[in-house]
Order: sequence, then C-alpha cells, then structure tokens
Amino acid sequence: MEIKLLMSMLRKRIWLIAGFVLVCTIGAGYFSKFVMTPVYEASATLIVNKSNLDSSGNPALDINQINSNIMLINSYKVILSSASIMDKVVEKHPELGATSEDLRERLNIITTQNSQIITLKIQDQAYERAMLIVNAISKVFKEEIPQIMKVDNISILDTAKPQESPVPISPRVTLNIIIAFIASLMISAGIALLVEYLDDTVKTEADIEKYLELPTLGAIGKIRKKDMRPKLKSSSKQQAGEPYASVSQRFEADYER
Repeated sequence: MEIKLLMSMLRKRIWLIAGFVLVCTIGAGYFSKFVMTPVYEASATLIVNKSNLDSSGNPALDINQINSNIMLINSYKVILSSASIMDKVVEKHPELGATSEDLRERLNIITTQNSQIITLKIQDQAYERAMLIVNAISKVFKEEIPQIMKVDNISILDTAKPQESPVPISPRVTLNIIIAFIASLMISAGIALLVEYLDDTVKTEADIEKYLELPTLGAIGKIRKKDMRPKLKSSSKQQAGEPYASVSQRFEADYER
C-alpha cells in the first residue's frame, strides 16, 4: 500500500521530475564536453633488476638478489619523488618549463607487492608534454641512482610513446552523464515526495474521505469569469429585445384591426 501511495505521489509531479532530470543530464554532458579541460596521462615503466654473472660470464638468476631488489622498491619510491631527482630533471630539461615542486606534485608512482616493476605516471593538459616529462624523469632517475645507491640496478622497461589520437582520462563524459542522471532523479524524486508530504491541503473528494472519514454529498465546480461572459451577453440581449418585441407585436395587432 505504501508503495502505491509513493508512486501516486510521484506521478502527480512526473513532469517536474522529468524536466529537472533532463536539464541536469544535458547540462552535465555539455559541461563535460565543452567546458572542462581534458587531461591526458603518460606512463613509463622501470624495472629494478641487477643480473649476476655465472662462472661462464652469462647472466644468472639469483633469488637473493631479486629479494634485495624488491626490498629496495620503497627506498626508490622516496628517491624518485625527492627534490634532488626533480632538480636534476629541471636542470637537464629546461624545455619542459616545469618547476621541481610542480613535478613532485604531479608524479604518481605505482608499485605492486613482491614485484620489481615501478610505474611512473604524469598527467597534463597536453599528452605530448606529459610524455616528455615522464620520459625525462625515468631517464634522469636511471642515471642518478648509481651515484646515490652505489648500485646500477635500474632499467627502463617501457617509455611513453607518441600517439596520433590520445584519449583523455578526464573528463569522462559518459560517466558524468550517468552520474548526473541518477543524482538528479534521486534529488527530484525526494523533493517531490517532500512537497507532497508537507502539503496538507484538501484538493479532491478522496482527500475529504481520507482525512475526515466522511462521504461527500456533492461538489461545486470552479466557475471562472470567462465562463460567465457568454451567458451575460445572451441574457442582456434577451432583456433588451423584450420591449422591442412587445412594441412590434402591438403595432401589428393594431394594424390588423
């Protein structure tokens, strides 16, 4: 019964709800597509791996060395975002036009547990600039780590590559439209239910029977002024025509006589 009541309350204001949802959805799509500035992301991948050589001079797999490299990951994350590395990037690549503090804030370092892989990500309003920055950071870090840690165990696994049609990671137009649709629907439905709940006026016969528990014996329709105009005109014509009709009738009667 409560569900039927709620549905009835929503149906009363269905056009208000539909209009609010439509405006919000179109507004979110327009804002995401034409107002928000697109943001692009470029990434580079590093691997912490120093291979040992066997007696024949060939690379050998050493589990202890791999575990040591994994343990160094947390230290490398701190070094990557340090001012010493970023200052070197700014010094060696002035064409980037970025400050050390700006690079530190924008650099995103991603690592996986028990993995030797370090992923660097940079976001920018232009993909080409994000690509240049992330490649510069990975290159400078590889060059500086032997002097800092006294061990050369960093290799660049992947660099950011140029793209003909890069896809921005933000804004996500479709996702924003869906969120706006759901949010506006919930808000408008909530407002409609709240208005109906606060409205305690009696509007229909059903409301009288519901609140007063009394049957209705009759109803008086609402009469507007324009509904009365034709009746007033016709009645005035009849009143004005009555004396004229009586005079003419008398004249005809006298003539016949």
